[in-house]
Amino acid sequence: MKRRNALLTTNALVSAALVAALLVGLNYLVTEHHVRWDLTATREHSLSPQTIKVLRTLPGPIQAVAFPGSDSVQTYRQLLATYQYYNKDFQYRIVDPDRDPAQAQKYKVTSYGQIVLQRGAASYTVDDGSEEALTNGILHVLATSKKTVYVLQGEGEPGVDDFTRNGMGSAKQALTSKGFDVKALALIQTGQIPADAAAVIVPAPTTDLLPQETAALTRYYEGGGKLLVMVDPQTPAGVRAWLATAFHVGAPGGVVIDPVSRLLGGDVRVPIATQYPPSDVTQNFSLATAFPLATPLVPNVKTPGVTVTPMVKSSDASYVKVNTATEDLRFQQGTDVKGPAVLAVEVSPNPSSGSSPASAPAKGAPAAPPAPKGSAAIFGNSAFIRNTYIGLVGNRDLFTSAVAWLTQSGNLVSIAPRATPFDPFLITGAEGRYLFVGSVIALPLLLLVAGGSIYLQRRAL
Repeated sequence: MKRRNALLTTNALVSAALVAALLVGLNYLVTEHHVRWDLTATREHSLSPQTIKVLRTLPGPIQAVAFPGSDSVQTYRQLLATYQYYNKDFQYRIVDPDRDPAQAQKYKVTSYGQIVLQRGAASYTVDDGSEEALTNGILHVLATSKKTVYVLQGEGEPGVDDFTRNGMGSAKQALTSKGFDVKALALIQTGQIPADAAAVIVPAPTTDLLPQETAALTRYYEGGGKLLVMVDPQTPAGVRAWLATAFHVGAPGGVVIDPVSRLLGGDVRVPIATQYPPSDVTQNFSLATAFPLATPLVPNVKTPGVTVTPMVKSSDASYVKVNTATEDLRFQQGTDVKGPAVLAVEVSPNPSSGSSPASAPAKGAPAAPPAPKGSAAIFGNSAFIRNTYIGLVGNRDLFTSAVAWLTQSGNLVSIAPRATPFDPFLITGAEGRYLFVGSVIALPLLLLVAGGSIYLQRRAL
């Protein structure tokens, strides 16, 4: 009897140990190899194949610090948790910028919704919680070296470290918050573009560039360099001529007037742009932008060897005031030019153009010069990035988007936003009557009859 009890006890202990080991093993498998299923019609809780590929090839840990608004905390948490699901090296935490302003100040956060990505000493600030912005931010922070952007100085351009009204210190801060290293470039002294230049900004010189300066910028652009050039109504003729010859973009002069402008007290000399023709810079860009005292651009879209694409236009109600000396800003028939006016263009290489045998020069004719290998973003305004105006509507975002396109256009991914389909449930009049009778009359009556029957049966016992 005792032996039998001992065997039963041993059997019970072994069974309990096996069950415990099984539970521990299952818990480990669930923790380390958890699986999720997205059963939504548009897979709105899943990531795109481009993002999954980026996450599965992460070379090391990346820390994301998110600063969402109070109404979007759950959305950000769900997005970041989904990123972490595909790679545990993606770590994240969510900070309330109102309850912890010290953290917001530490990470130089300027608005709700920003996400700061860190990998070692490298950092990058994402402006919103979309999958496309976050994945491109990861690609940026994974860059092995910090990209350096040079700003031309010495010809009357706004100061890169100047925080007065007309300086561009805030524009520099916008780029440094994105992970760029921004330096001044005195081309008049050096005579050449530094080898580490990821892009060069030419912010509306007020005096003509010297021949050696334009030559250096042109060599840099033709050899594959990236330029962001800005002109104003008062930009010297020499700079305008350089735009026409090097980039095939004319700047004939004049001021863009927008009668429907409602910014800055309704100043009609501040055109508001909401029209963005398809381009790499303004892809998925929907914010309005303001360009105080802008001058129109005239792109030659049929230039061989390059693709010249308008990327910002003024409103249909705008027009170009040709005589900038007059104080009468009303439209003058026969003199002024009706809008919309092109306010910005992007110029990119098009190697396929002119490469076919049919386009080869005739025998004995001089060979056409090789097409430039670089890219350029050209704006008919420099005020939109100055300290006074860069905070208006989408100006900062447009500026940083242009620099991002110039410096890393080959790495960016495009991810279309997912939209939840509207799938209404429609019923006919007859179906509606059946539902009413069944749910409002038949079902309650059936329950009443069943309850009464049970009551009578129990009472008869």
